[in-house]
Amino acid sequence: MALIAVCGLWPAAAMARDWPQWRGPEQTGVSRERNLPEQWSLDGRNLLWKNKVGGMSSPIVMNGRVYTMTRVGDVAAEGTVIPGLATQEAVACIDAQTGEVLWQYRENLTQTEVPFHRIAWSNVVGDPQTGRIYALMVHCSLVCLDAQSGKLIWKRQLTEEFGMISTFGGRTPSPALDEDQVFVCGVAFGWGDHARSMARIFAFNKHTGELNWTNGGGGIPVDSPYNTPVISVIDGQRLVIFGGGDGGVHAFKARTGEKVWSFQASKRGLNASVVVDGNRVFVAHSEENLDTAVMGRIVCLDATGGQVKELWRIDGLEVGFSTPTIFGGRLYAMDNGGTVYALDATTGKEYWRRRVGTIGKASLVYGDGKLYVGEANGRFVILRAGETRSEIISREEFTEKPGREYVIFGSPAIANGRIYLQTADGMYCIGPAQPTVVDDPIPPQPTEEAIDPANPPAPAWIQVRPADVVLEAGQSAAFSAWAFDAKGRSLGRIRPQSWSIGPVMIPPPPSAPPGTAPRAVGNLKGQIDGDGNFTSADAGHQGGAIIATAGGLTGLARVRVLPPLPWRFDFQQAAVGSPPLTWIGAGGKFAVADQDGNRVLVKTLDLDLYYRARTNFGLVNMRNYTLQADVKVGFKEFGGERHMPDPGILNSRYVLTLLGNHQRVQIHVWPSALPYSLNRTLPFSWEPDRWYTMKLRVDQRADSALVRGKVWPAGQPEPAEWTIELEDAQPNREGNPGLFGHSLVTPYKSEIYYDNITVEQNK
Repeated sequence: MALIAVCGLWPAAAMARDWPQWRGPEQTGVSRERNLPEQWSLDGRNLLWKNKVGGMSSPIVMNGRVYTMTRVGDVAAEGTVIPGLATQEAVACIDAQTGEVLWQYRENLTQTEVPFHRIAWSNVVGDPQTGRIYALMVHCSLVCLDAQSGKLIWKRQLTEEFGMISTFGGRTPSPALDEDQVFVCGVAFGWGDHARSMARIFAFNKHTGELNWTNGGGGIPVDSPYNTPVISVIDGQRLVIFGGGDGGVHAFKARTGEKVWSFQASKRGLNASVVVDGNRVFVAHSEENLDTAVMGRIVCLDATGGQVKELWRIDGLEVGFSTPTIFGGRLYAMDNGGTVYALDATTGKEYWRRRVGTIGKASLVYGDGKLYVGEANGRFVILRAGETRSEIISREEFTEKPGREYVIFGSPAIANGRIYLQTADGMYCIGPAQPTVVDDPIPPQPTEEAIDPANPPAPAWIQVRPADVVLEAGQSAAFSAWAFDAKGRSLGRIRPQSWSIGPVMIPPPPSAPPGTAPRAVGNLKGQIDGDGNFTSADAGHQGGAIIATAGGLTGLARVRVLPPLPWRFDFQQAAVGSPPLTWIGAGGKFAVADQDGNRVLVKTLDLDLYYRARTNFGLVNMRNYTLQADVKVGFKEFGGERHMPDPGILNSRYVLTLLGNHQRVQIHVWPSALPYSLNRTLPFSWEPDRWYTMKLRVDQRADSALVRGKVWPAGQPEPAEWTIELEDAQPNREGNPGLFGHSLVTPYKSEIYYDNITVEQNK
């Protein structure tokens, strides 16, 4: 087995004056530069340039360029801006010296309820080693771009492939890089053993986009926060740590995904990322605590020994959005009300506090004895951080926020003697044209013990890569096995004693009695040879595992196989109480039910949190097909009014839906931006407790997509004419088939039923 020596250098250590990731090269919001700007003004003093690349994101700086998220295609209206037919989310590349926009990578807004004012929430991350940029779009497309040209290198659609959700609040997590992996965390409903809702982290190969591993926090998420993973060596182990939508902080071995510890911090999700200093982990939130009704807490954890323990805490300090920073034994934090605190990192003792505004959202950045503080209402403050007091040495106020919720949401970047700040309306480069750059070296980071080639440790973990694959019937995939020791250090690629095909093990639900065993489920068929090459069989829709066994250890990859079109789902052979095995995003939201002796799929009503839901089945690159399904809804009457839910079907990221309360039929792409975003809506009278057939066809043309829908009473002849049509000049070119349901909430919610689903290639 190949042995590697593990070093403790961070990816950006060779470029200390760049800021290639949110929170800077040390992931703490600290710059080691000196002679940083102290005074500037919006009228031009010490302002090198400004442009119109606005947004909520935090810029990064790498190799003379600034990268950030923004939106394009706004439409001016009555002194503000509104979404238009061409509105998109974009990754922008800007010349760091001039402010010129060099390129933009754009995507449509699909399968998301994100509001217009919260587009481009996430932060990009740069990789100086490969010269690439990684970004998570608000609709959960993870993209790898060439930093020079903006060319797409690879892309994963996390909603359609792994069931990650994009929520109505728009809170979008940011990717993080370490070694050869890019990490993303979020709430996901996968398939099979991953179908249950979970705050989950994904580790992708940064070169290819293949999934190395994924794991979850374990709790049931009640929020979908925008936490960013942090990578650190603690207690001799390289860990990736994130705060989840289940209110917990979770640490995993970065290369294997084995969970090391969890700490339940709150009853709700965590937005502020953790701060790591040596073996200490600082956690902040503004939600309800587990052991008191007081809102908010900062807690310092000792993360040694594999079981965290509290060192100190401060209750009632609501730091829910702004991630703290740490320098020189001081922890600096800004609460939700815009007050900055200086705390002793060892004891929690307060040294001083300073109010800088009224809404604290942006994360703090420290450099050269100063804190650079953005406040959501538009105040940008430079604060000298003294021992026992602070001093405001610069205060500028921005007022423009057309079509945005906040004036400043992202944190600034410090690079090469300058400060880069993005506001709702633009980006600003603060500093001289020729800065005098002086910096202190980044202190050595904690390191792992190098592996002794003469006395290598025993393998303790087997990982199969890629970890999750979907194939067409008859296609092949090559799997490889990798060994790791008990500390998560790589021992290299191995040849296992055997490869086999088996089931996935579905864990018991949270309500199951203690000791309930996992359930084996799978019908995967095919052949696998001794080198890990798997060839799938044409045997219908399949799901299961490819298993590698070596030295008493096993590792597995999850595989779905989809037959050629046409498809038909009538659920007669499906297990009651669960969604179809290979469907994505259905867990807890859709399940097969027996209705008068006929098995159908029903949108479940257990949790109001899932009142709007999608499930996808198929391949991401499907195009030019027609989806048809029978649908039926119930209803509730309150105050003499009838309340009906909205069923829908998805084709290539277009949605055909019946609006129950409004008695309309609609084709839409981005529902939360209606009526301004692309849609066609017509009056359509329909009834509850009656089956209707819905049909959605998408035809790709040279420069557009033609989207056509039909609805008619089930069992009656199909009408010759289309009920509704839409032509998209900025088309979605591909995408999964799927189902949509808006079941309303208590006390108005009602079931939505689906049956006789077919998918066929257009003729």
